[in-house]
Amino acid sequence: MSKKRGREQPAINTQLVEIYEDLANVDENIRLKAAQALLTNFVADGKSTGEQLNEIVRRLLRGLCSGRKAARLGFSVVLTELLIELLGPSGRSVAGFQNVLELIETLKNQSQVSSNVSGQEERDHQFGRLFGAESIIKSGILFQPSMGVEAWSNILDIVYELAKRKPWLREECGFILFNSIQILKGKDLEYAQLIIDKLLAKGLSKTPQGVAIWIGIQAEFPSIALPRGVWHHEDPLNRKDISRLAKILMEASATTSPQSVLESETTTNGAWATKLQFAWDVVLAELLDFHPQGLQKSAKPAKRMRFAEFWEECIDILSDIFTQNLMRCLTNQLASPERYLHRAAERSIKTILARARSNPNTRAPMLKALLDPVNGDINFDKITKTKTVETLISLVDDPSFEQVVGIYEDLILRPGVDDEKTAASRRQSAADQLVSAVRTIQHHSTEQVLAKSEFLVNIRRILALLAKCAYFEVDNAPNDQGDSTGPKISQASREMFRTRISSCLSSLVAKPIREPSYFAYELVCNIHGREENANHPHVVLNADENVRNVLRKAWQTLRKVHAQSSCDPDEEARFFRALELLYSLTILQVHNEEADAVGILVELNHSFKPLLQKKRRPQDSATLIEILLSFIAKPSQLFRRLAQQVFTACASELDDTALQSMIEILETKESLSGQSQMFDQEDEEGQAGSASDVEEVDLAKTGLGSSSAEEESDEGSSDTDAADSDEDDGLAELNAKLAQIVGTRPGNEDVDAEDSSSSDEGMTDEQMFELNGSLENIFRERKKVTSKKTEKKDAKENIVNFKCRVLDLLEIYVKQEHGNGLALSLSLPILALVRTTTSPLVSRKACDVMREYARLCKGDGMPHIEDRESVFDLLEAVHVEAMKEGSNAHASACSQASLLLVRVLVAHDRECLRKVVKVYGATQERALFDSSCKVKTSFFTDWLNWCTSARK
Repeated sequence: MSKKRGREQPAINTQLVEIYEDLANVDENIRLKAAQALLTNFVADGKSTGEQLNEIVRRLLRGLCSGRKAARLGFSVVLTELLIELLGPSGRSVAGFQNVLELIETLKNQSQVSSNVSGQEERDHQFGRLFGAESIIKSGILFQPSMGVEAWSNILDIVYELAKRKPWLREECGFILFNSIQILKGKDLEYAQLIIDKLLAKGLSKTPQGVAIWIGIQAEFPSIALPRGVWHHEDPLNRKDISRLAKILMEASATTSPQSVLESETTTNGAWATKLQFAWDVVLAELLDFHPQGLQKSAKPAKRMRFAEFWEECIDILSDIFTQNLMRCLTNQLASPERYLHRAAERSIKTILARARSNPNTRAPMLKALLDPVNGDINFDKITKTKTVETLISLVDDPSFEQVVGIYEDLILRPGVDDEKTAASRRQSAADQLVSAVRTIQHHSTEQVLAKSEFLVNIRRILALLAKCAYFEVDNAPNDQGDSTGPKISQASREMFRTRISSCLSSLVAKPIREPSYFAYELVCNIHGREENANHPHVVLNADENVRNVLRKAWQTLRKVHAQSSCDPDEEARFFRALELLYSLTILQVHNEEADAVGILVELNHSFKPLLQKKRRPQDSATLIEILLSFIAKPSQLFRRLAQQVFTACASELDDTALQSMIEILETKESLSGQSQMFDQEDEEGQAGSASDVEEVDLAKTGLGSSSAEEESDEGSSDTDAADSDEDDGLAELNAKLAQIVGTRPGNEDVDAEDSSSSDEGMTDEQMFELNGSLENIFRERKKVTSKKTEKKDAKENIVNFKCRVLDLLEIYVKQEHGNGLALSLSLPILALVRTTTSPLVSRKACDVMREYARLCKGDGMPHIEDRESVFDLLEAVHVEAMKEGSNAHASACSQASLLLVRVLVAHDRECLRKVVKVYGATQERALFDSSCKVKTSFFTDWLNWCTSARK
């Protein structure tokens, strides 16, 4: 029998070694399997003797002192379960196994540190002692009725001694004792009392851990007799102790004024950590009435304000957090990635935005703080290179958006500075941010905007504020906070606000959320309402009684048009909505004090009065076209889009006179004389100083830089050469006059000349004065010549831009009315424009219109004609145009127009094809025998290709 046992013992030891090794493995699953194997194979009933179990416990306590891998985690779990199995309330008795007091002594012995160990080994043993104490506490063997409090007192001594002697272990010790409070629930009050007594005895009551333990005991054991004199009314959260509590939680031990030498020694040895200690969670949980880990709310009535009540009181003063120092620090650190606290500042901004997303009530106060003229800056996003303000505005929903509009109104009326230039700059920044807010709302889908009506309301609020500042005398008296007023809104700022209104409306017309006329009409209604209300600011429009009568009639007409737009069928409603947009923006132009706006209103009232009386469209479309042409002549995208919207709705009503008005513009020379012919000089001067739309694009400059412009650069070469020749002739003339006055030969002829009379040494004072006067006259004339050249260049750009916009309207017309035979009359003027224009952009646009027209005129879209002879005349005129010298683009456009007319004739009567062949034959004959005929070969190639396809 003894020999058999001798053979089994090495196997047991080998298995234990493997289990101990697995208990230290970093893989949690391996550790749990090893723990289960140990408990099942060695601790289960009858598996081991008391002596063997004592050895296992001793080995586990030694393992807790090991720093390798995850030994403490694995060994502590097994130790806890082993103690519950052997010494717990339902545990079994094993002869020879140590009791609880002996177990505590074993823990002390196994974790004892000798005098000649390294610092790391000493720390491992201290951690092992703490983990061993925690395992004993978690097992619950200390709180059995038969045990008394001696063992509990011994464990408390171990933990408190570690907390006192080893500051770097203090938080872990406090956390273990705080968690033990949950185990004590339902147990004798003496256990909890012992925690408090030893806390004071060790001088740890004024530490973060001591505060947490005190609050935990107070919450779970409300009847406990807490020692007096430590906290006011035995409550660490009492308002009289708030300053001391703050210093304790921040571990500012040097200023806590300890009450004893022991407490002073304890509190001055705290270890600073980068993370907040668990005591913060306990204190905040008590204040927030949120008690994690089963901690119960204290039954003791509290006289302090709860956090929810406090937050309701302080939400309105949230902006006070953003002090001048904080804002200066944020802006400085965010301004450059090289700043030392740049990343910390970025995290702060992310926290601000996260808070705004989670709590809608904080958005407006934080926005106000960031934009505050004193502490913040209206250009916060620009300075910090972030989109903080833009994001906050996008997060604000109704009704909070009304507060945002109020914030911007304060910033505009009271910019916080007395300097007029700085105030104007801040007002412009505020207006730009409001325009950006409108465009942010537009980024939502139309379905989302229509589903949430507050989006539409918010846009109307922004437009109403801009209109208030642009068209009315507003009072910028100090507000309730006594903010400084600053200078009143200047005329230049009013012009800026009007421009921003145009930008908003232009964007809303380009990408309409509702009908394009919706916001323009609502804005005019807002302005009219303010005018009629005596309590609102006075309008700044300087108008006589006649102008005001025109405005009143226009307003009455606009209301009737609006009523018709919502009652008529879809086709009619579209026309009336376009007319509503036209009236609304023209009324705005009158308030903008545009020179010709009143005249346009008079024409509109005259033209559309029969429309509203008879409820049918007007027969004379020429007046409407003239009005639209006056709009697209303005340097504004808004009015260009307005003209396109109205033209789209009225295209089917155009007659030959209306089209001829547009053709006349295409035939205008691109020169100063052409501009004088097209525009009245007085109107031209009136428009010279008007502010253009902030989004206006110079079409001429854009076209000149394109790749297609290089293909057609030969069209403008003669004009460029002429300009260079004029410049050289002017320079030569200037040199000749200078030579005549000074007495030298012009150019290089003077190089070898030595004429003493050219020297000024023999000139008298009278001769010098005469010479100076002559030179001044010459340079004055030269300046006039330069000014004339600039005037010619500007005139050409104006005509080019005007022609491009007319071509945009014609493209709309051919897309909608390509089946109308009247559109055929556009072919010849467009071809002539391609040949005669000096602008590649105009040429390209004209070719695009012709190409689009030819593409659409197929099948059901073929124009219907009544008089085929007029179409034959037009075909012959197109062939004559093709014979003239022009670019390849011109030849291609002529071929497209010719084949279009051929298709129209063949669709009318196939017999017309015989005469068409004769027309082409005559053109080919001239190409062979007439040297002045410059028709391109491709013109006939396209014809032959069409014949091939038509024969099939």
